[in-house]
Amino acid sequence: MKFILRMCCAGSIVLAGSGATAQVCTDNLNFVYGFTTGGIIYPVNVNTGVVGTSVATLPGGSTSANGVGYSNLNGKYYFFSITGTGAAPSPEFKSYDPGTATFATLASPSTANLPTNQKIRSGCMNNTGLYYYTINPKHTGVNTPALYCYSVAGNSWTTITTSFVDALSVSQNTNFNTLNSGDMAFDGKGNLWILLSNTSNYSLYKVAAPVPTTNVASVTVQQIIPVTPVPTAGFGFTGVAFNSAGTMFLTTGTGNDKLYQMTTIASGITLVGSLSLTDVGADLTSCIYPLGVLPVAAITSFTAICQQGNTSLNWTAMEDEVTSGYRVDYSADGSNWSAIGSIEKKLPDGGSNHYSFTHHLQSSLGFYRIVQTSAGGHDILSAVKWVSGSSLPHVIVRPNPASEAIYLFNLPPSGSLYRARIYDKLGRLVLNTTISSNQAMLPISNLKTGAYVLQVSGSSGGAQMTETFIKR
Repeated sequence: MKFILRMCCAGSIVLAGSGATAQVCTDNLNFVYGFTTGGIIYPVNVNTGVVGTSVATLPGGSTSANGVGYSNLNGKYYFFSITGTGAAPSPEFKSYDPGTATFATLASPSTANLPTNQKIRSGCMNNTGLYYYTINPKHTGVNTPALYCYSVAGNSWTTITTSFVDALSVSQNTNFNTLNSGDMAFDGKGNLWILLSNTSNYSLYKVAAPVPTTNVASVTVQQIIPVTPVPTAGFGFTGVAFNSAGTMFLTTGTGNDKLYQMTTIASGITLVGSLSLTDVGADLTSCIYPLGVLPVAAITSFTAICQQGNTSLNWTAMEDEVTSGYRVDYSADGSNWSAIGSIEKKLPDGGSNHYSFTHHLQSSLGFYRIVQTSAGGHDILSAVKWVSGSSLPHVIVRPNPASEAIYLFNLPPSGSLYRARIYDKLGRLVLNTTISSNQAMLPISNLKTGAYVLQVSGSSGGAQMTETFIKR
């Protein structure tokens, strides 16, 4: 059957042939697009889960297609496909142009950085249509996730980072590695939303705009939804997309084939229904990048100040009708958390309220976060703040022991530069670099297992601060 494609209206495409018509991108409120592992693109009605007539089919010989994204700049779909047979089939990056019904094989990330025995599980186009992003949870075959960026204009790839950290520079790599499925989507402001999932749990992260297009030491991510059990044990989330109203839609894969939606973070994920065709939820994309997404009850500001051993926590939050209150969490190492207090929501419902809490710090370092709770049991996490209980100049290393990187704390004032040196147990200098107190992270993955001494001083000399740590 021969198909003729023609442009119809701004931002829409009509696919016509033998009396059948499949419209693409004409109704961005009621439809997103599913992508099967066999490489077929289908419209999905977000109100019912009903799957429409396919709008594109990948050329024969391809399996495990995934990571589809739509460029509203040139109207093309971009995606990964695994082709070939054997124990190590080769992932390929491709585009499909509905306007000409043609496919193209594009440049791919370095083959050393791509999994050769599994599909790419997440990917999306950014809101400008100029860049495509994907995550490999096991960069170069090790347990280090990596974010890659593809330039449409240059037909080239850049490894953005192999380090995902929160606002406190605490590594989030473990979640990105173990929750190794899911999907990604951009909103109209250029924020990147990353849904991580495996067959047991999921978590939602956000990378605030502008998302880097060149190599950086680390990317700062905000964990919006903590690690939470998936709705059906054994089936993780495999697709995510926004409609024009800013609602997030999520799908599960073959064997479960469910469509979920999330209108606000506080309301959580709710079931829309079952997809009417199996495997369509293997991946999702949409043709729209809405400005207002997931209107949330949220913590809009949060400060932590320690004076004479007492930490004063203050925060302001936007609230809605399902917000129930707040939990205050404390950690001595930035990883293991325990609740130290709770506060009920102030009345009336809606709007903004201010809260405060005081905690007596009994150690040299303390980490704090605020958890906004809701009647439905859906928690929203604040950024993590840290304080030092000592007035003496000293550097604090976390985690300790560490395997990939160490993070340095207690280096005021903000923005200052420091000289960092690491010595092994024989007194040999193994690392000599400059760091900023705003991004105090040192990579140590290349060091041998054992004990080391960290020495930090002002970039122009002065008093030295020393701490020991263990590389495991």
